[in-house]
Amino acid sequence: MSYKDRLSDISRDGPASVTSQIVEIFAAAIGAGELGPDEKLPPTRELAELAQVNHLTAARAYRRLAELGLVTARVGQGTFVRVGAQNGAGAAPERENTDWQLYALPEQLETYGDRILAEMFRQAGRDDVIPLMVGYPATELLPAGVLAEVTAAALEEHGARAHQYTDIEGAGELREQLAAVHRAEGLDDSPGQIVVTTGAHQAMTLTARAVLRPGDAVACESPTFPGSIEALRKTGAAVLPVPVDEGGLDVDALEMLLRRRDIRLLTLQPRLHNPTGRDLAPDRRERLCELALRYGFFIVEDEAYGPLRFEGAALEPLRAMLPSHVIFLSSLSKTVSPGMRTGWIAASGPVLDRIVHEKRNDDMHSATLTQLVAARFLADGHYDVQIARSISFYRERCEALVAAVERHLEPVADFVRPLGGGHLWLTFRDPLDERDLYDEAVRQGVTFLPGGAMMAERPRATHIRLSFGYLDPSELEEGVRRLAMAVRAVRPRPRREALPIT
Repeated sequence: MSYKDRLSDISRDGPASVTSQIVEIFAAAIGAGELGPDEKLPPTRELAELAQVNHLTAARAYRRLAELGLVTARVGQGTFVRVGAQNGAGAAPERENTDWQLYALPEQLETYGDRILAEMFRQAGRDDVIPLMVGYPATELLPAGVLAEVTAAALEEHGARAHQYTDIEGAGELREQLAAVHRAEGLDDSPGQIVVTTGAHQAMTLTARAVLRPGDAVACESPTFPGSIEALRKTGAAVLPVPVDEGGLDVDALEMLLRRRDIRLLTLQPRLHNPTGRDLAPDRRERLCELALRYGFFIVEDEAYGPLRFEGAALEPLRAMLPSHVIFLSSLSKTVSPGMRTGWIAASGPVLDRIVHEKRNDDMHSATLTQLVAARFLADGHYDVQIARSISFYRERCEALVAAVERHLEPVADFVRPLGGGHLWLTFRDPLDERDLYDEAVRQGVTFLPGGAMMAERPRATHIRLSFGYLDPSELEEGVRRLAMAVRAVRPRPRREALPIT
């Protein structure tokens, strides 16, 4: 029986996962010489059809084969058997067999958002694709030299304390400095109303767990950051989408939802929304606060991109308008250092105590050393300088991406120019198969963030997010050029109308 026949006969009921069965079939074929050195393997789309799996499972199997040293991927060409792989193919020693774990572990349902987030982190480390899906800040933007000096100064000042446990809510020095940052934004938060977290994602996770219980209803923007959707879903709450347009969250749609369902929480990014880069319009801000007062729900204000404005007048945070209802989340990841994982929450009243309780149960406290470094960085006046650098940097790259999209994709896609942030949200005028487009884009050597992963509902159109903070202008141009080639490859061709018979 050929390996292709074995792929079509994979068991869905056995102890081994589908991915591991695919890997074992290819490993055996390579070891037996059925697949010879430098022989090309089927494309992931063909493998998915043979094994009756989705394309991500097929890609995961090929990635595992590459990790085992059996195959190698060549951009634009495919996946090939590595020369000499036959010598390494075969079963691992029994003591290294981990199949038994499938009996011991509970079932895990991996969502589309989970897979895309994992893919985003993996793509950032590849040098054979242009990762337009990656929303990291570029390495050259990070103030590595300043942080090295600040770290040395913090260690000299605090000594052994930098290596000791600290308060659950966060180091006092950092909370003082974050309160000062808030005052500059028009907020009246005291250090006691701030909880330091390990990044903004933990801030969202802790807040969701503090407020939500299984069976609750929670509303969120659509589209939004995939990690926010996953954090909400993992509480067991029903996630209800509210559409976003050029003016931000559609408050009319939210009010219609509130007439039908009781919600405990609404999450949104009112300033420089990810992925559209737009603001919540002033009149909608007022109405949103009125609805929160009338219906009694929390607003989670995600401020990850708030400082990165390069167009339009700055708006005050929603928390300044309604602090009793608004829980504010932010971080230094997009502006100073994602590796420091410094985020925070500002809240008032009993919900703050619940968030602290969740933080204690999660990791006790965030890393002491990085908190003291962040506090020193802020106290020494480096933050405002870094924000100014970041705005100039992001503006330049945004202009480069917009120009490339207008040059290569203008006939087939629409977008609204962002006011800031790190992303561009594209909507295709004609529907495309999102996964086919992603597969073809990877073959062309470029990636994007699929719009379906950023929506809690099934999208009615084809959207993608392109990020501009990680790449230089020439890479942005080349990435969009490759993406346009992928679009042309999967876009349905118009039918030719038959000429009338005369």
